[in-house]
Amino acid sequence: MNNREVDEQLHSCARELEGIRQFLLGMGDAATPTPYMKRYAVIRASGAIEVGFKQIIADKVDSNCAIQVKNFIRRKIRESSVNPKLGQIQSLLADFDARWSKKFEELISLGDKPRYNGALTRLVNARNEFAHGGTPNIDIASTIEYFNGGFEVLRILDQVVHHQFEEGEDEPVAEADGE
Repeated sequence: MNNREVDEQLHSCARELEGIRQFLLGMGDAATPTPYMKRYAVIRASGAIEVGFKQIIADKVDSNCAIQVKNFIRRKIRESSVNPKLGQIQSLLADFDARWSKKFEELISLGDKPRYNGALTRLVNARNEFAHGGTPNIDIASTIEYFNGGFEVLRILDQVVHHQFEEGEDEPVAEADGE
């Protein structure tokens, strides 16, 4: 990944999830802390994917910008709460550059779009269920699998925002300024 900070954050989360998996193997499913550890893993995995996707985009668009743009990006992207689903990621990309959105869709489709979409959706749904008072029952192996799918999506996202488009390759269109 070009964004080394996000790459390290995601690898750190992967190591933590593996540590939780090892802990739960030793404790067993009947142990009192097991459901709490499983829910923590869901929150940790989903949060890492959300922060990562926002940071990849924000770091790319606010580099070498005026302080006003940096402040806008901080408030509207970095500090916002956005479910890390494929549609949300693609929509945010389209807000900046239609070519990014198109390239993202292309690369996701060349990969395993149903798996990526399912992984992010299940992870977000479990997080939201817990956040809204529910008790999601998602095993640690599934959480790790969904996180890994999300990690792959972020690798693609990072590739997209750093892609060097060829001259004339669906040039971006400037929005009318309302005059």
